[in-house]
Amino acid sequence: MKYCPACNKTYPGDYNVCPADQTGLQNTHEFQPGMIIRNKYQILDRIGVGGMGVVYRGRHLTFNEVCAIKIVSDAIAGDANFLQRFQTEAVVTRKLRHPNAVRVDDFDYTEDGRPFIVMELVEGKNIGEILHAEGPFRVPRAVRIATQIASALGVAHKLGVVHRDIKPANILLATDEHGQEIAKVLDFGIAKLREVAGEAQPGMTMTGMVVGTPLYMSPEQFMGKKAAGEIDGRTDIYSLGVVLYQMVTAQLPFDGDTPYSLMMQHMQGTVRPPHELAPDLQIPESLSQVILKAIDKSRELRFQTAEEFIAALDEVTHDPLVEEQAASEPAPKSIPQNDLSPSGQRPSVPVPRRTLPNLTAPPSVPVTQPSASQVRATPPAAQGRPSQIAPTLPMPQSSVAPKVSTPKPAFPATLPMTPPAVTPPSRASRVSPAVNSAAQHVFVPPRKFQFKQIIALLVLLLAAVVVAGVGYVKYQAYERVRIENAINARFNAVPALHQAELRVFVSDQREVTLDGKVSSKDDFIAAGDLAASVRGVTSVVNRVEYPPATQADVPPAAPPATPGETPESLVAEGNKSMDDGKYADAIASFSKALEADPNNQATNDLLARARKAQQTEEQLLRNRRLP
Repeated sequence: MKYCPACNKTYPGDYNVCPADQTGLQNTHEFQPGMIIRNKYQILDRIGVGGMGVVYRGRHLTFNEVCAIKIVSDAIAGDANFLQRFQTEAVVTRKLRHPNAVRVDDFDYTEDGRPFIVMELVEGKNIGEILHAEGPFRVPRAVRIATQIASALGVAHKLGVVHRDIKPANILLATDEHGQEIAKVLDFGIAKLREVAGEAQPGMTMTGMVVGTPLYMSPEQFMGKKAAGEIDGRTDIYSLGVVLYQMVTAQLPFDGDTPYSLMMQHMQGTVRPPHELAPDLQIPESLSQVILKAIDKSRELRFQTAEEFIAALDEVTHDPLVEEQAASEPAPKSIPQNDLSPSGQRPSVPVPRRTLPNLTAPPSVPVTQPSASQVRATPPAAQGRPSQIAPTLPMPQSSVAPKVSTPKPAFPATLPMTPPAVTPPSRASRVSPAVNSAAQHVFVPPRKFQFKQIIALLVLLLAAVVVAGVGYVKYQAYERVRIENAINARFNAVPALHQAELRVFVSDQREVTLDGKVSSKDDFIAAGDLAASVRGVTSVVNRVEYPPATQADVPPAAPPATPGETPESLVAEGNKSMDDGKYADAIASFSKALEADPNNQATNDLLARARKAQQTEEQLLRNRRLP
C-alpha cells in the first residue's frame, strides 16, 4: 500500500504519484494517524490488534462521526473463500439492529484490496475490567445486564447468527443518552470468521480445532463441533450463564491449571451453586437455579431460547431478596443540561413567603422609633432587605386591628404608609432621617484572610498529605501480604507444589520472585503460571530450581530424512497429516524438517502443536473407554 504524505490519501501499490497533488507516494504496511481510506474515513489512532486484523478509531469525513474500523490483516486478505465469508457475515451482522449490540455501519475494501468493516464506537469498560476494579456486581445490576445481553442474542439467533465467544471482554458497559447503564455486545459473527481465517492458513489450525475462550466455552465447542446444527444459540446461553455466574460471585464456575483440565471441568465437572459459594453476597437461590440451568452440560436441559432465559431472569427480579436490594440501589445520576430541566425550563425553587409588617395598630399601643445603636446591631446582610425589618421595630401582639371609627396610622408622619398590595418599602424609607444619618456612618470592612488562618490551612493540608501517605504505605503492605497469601494458597491446592520447598517474595511494585526447588520442569512452569494469575501481580521472576531432564524424558530421535526431501516439503507433508488427523505422521515429518533445519522456530512450533494434539486425542480416547 502507498500513501501521499501531503494529502494523507492511500493508493494501490502500483501508483507512484498522487493524482490529486502530484506528490511522490511512499510505501507503508500499516495505517498511520491522519491517513484517509476510500476518501471518506480518516484514521485517528489504533485501538487494538486481534487475530484477524487491527481495529482503528476513525472519523467519517462527511458526517464528522467517530467510528471503529476493523481492517483484515494481509495474511488472510488474499484468501477468496475467507473474503466471501467475511462479506457475508458483515451483511448479516448489519441486519442485527439492537440497542445492546454494536452496530455495523459499512463494509468496503482498502485501496490495496483488504476488506474492512465500520462499526459503532462504544466508549466504556468491559465487564472484566469492572469486575477487577469493583468486585462482584449487585444482583439487580447483574440480572439487568444479563437480560440486555440475552435480548441482543435472541435477535441475533433469529437471524441465524451465533456469537460463539460470549465473555466479559466482549461486553461493554456504557451510558445512554438518559444516563442509564447499557450493555453492548461486541464481535457478532467474528468468532465464526476467525475459524474460517484459520482454515485459510496451512499450519495455523488442526483437525478438531475449537474457536472461543476456554473459560466460557460450552461442552459442544470443546468437542470440536462446527456444523450449524451442532453449534446453535444454546451455546451462547451457556457462555452467558458462565458470565452471569462470574458477575454475581467474582469467581468462575470452572477452573483448571491447564487447558485440558479446564476442558474436562466444562465437560464433566460439577458446579457449586452461587448462593452457597458466596453466602455473604445475598444471592437468591432462584438466581442460582437459573444460572445452573443455563450452564447445564446437556443442551436439551438448558434454556432453549434467549426468550426463555429472559423470562426466567424476570421471575428472579420479583424475588423479595432481589426487590429489597433493588430498592436500596442509589438512583441513577441525571445528566445536567446547563441547570435546565429536561423540558427546557429552569427548575422551580420554593421561595419563602414574606410576611409584611402590620402597618395599622391600635392607638393605645405606642410605637417606639429605633435608636442608632439598634441599627448598628443589625447584621450588614439584613440592611436594605424588607423581610428583615421586623426585629428592629416593636410590633403589637395582635395582627388584627380593632374596629375604630376613625383609624389613624400608628407611625409618625415621617414614615410613609404603604398599601399592602404594593411591594414593601426599603429600610431607609421606614426610619427617620436621624436614623438614616446615623446608619450612613456604619462601616463594615471587607473580610480578609489573616496570617494565622493561612498557617492553619497549610497545617491541615500537610496533615492530609501525611494521612494519605500513611494510608498508601499500609495499602501497599496489605497488597503484598494479600498477593503472597493468594500465591501460597494456589500452591497448596496443587499436591506437587504443596510438597515442594517454594518461597514467595513480593516487592512494593508487586513484582513476584519465586525461589525453591520442584521435582520437574512441568512443576516449574506451573508455579510461574499460578503466580502470574493472581490479581495485582505485575511480573514474575521464576528462580525455582528443578532437576535436569533424564534420558527417559528425551523424545526419541526422528528417523533420518529420505534423500531428496527438503524442509519445505516435509513441513507441507506434516501440515497435510495434521489436517487428516494423522498426528504421528505429522510429528515424524516435522521432526525430519527440524533435523534438516534445527533453527527454524516455525517448524518447532508446528511440532509442539502436533504433539499436543496427539496427547489430547489420546486422553479423549482413554476417557471414552472408561465405564
